Amino acid sequence: MRLIKSIFQKSLTTALLGLSLSVCSGINVNKAIAGELTTGLTDELINDQTCEGTGGILAYAETKDYALYICADAKDISQPRYYRSVNKNGTKGVTVTAKTYNPNQGNYFEFHNGDYVYMIQIPSENIKNPVLMVEFPDGSGYEQKITRFLMNDEARSPISNK
Repeated sequence: MRLIKSIFQKSLTTALLGLSLSVCSGINVNKAIAGELTTGLTDELINDQTCEGTGGILAYAETKDYALYICADAKDISQPRYYRSVNKNGTKGVTVTAKTYNPNQGNYFEFHNGDYVYMIQIPSENIKNPVLMVEFPDGSGYEQKITRFLMNDEARSPISNK
């Protein structure tokens, strides 16, 4: 009887270990899937008021720490004019107004706030894993992978504020 009980306990332990490993590997797979880029249209943000008082949301990007909005110019809703970040940790974000447009950039939005530079890459054939890049006045900086990117149909060209 002891032998049967011992075999049963070992089988049960092995079965539980196997189940635990399969659940853990399933979680890792879901994290990897969740880490990929999701794209779409800004129509998904229909009730979002972050760009209120502007020409509306032209583009939206999300990283692990930030929700990033490119708001359109009220006089020309196809042109980016404002950069607004919302920190997911609840601290105050950044709001920058562009002063000049540079239609030749084409694959990113760039805003300057004093000596700080904020750049959001636009997903494309050439940019499959876009990032938010922030450059500090001392030349150092950081980047975060963009996990979600939404664009308005009216978007034409990125901007620069120099």
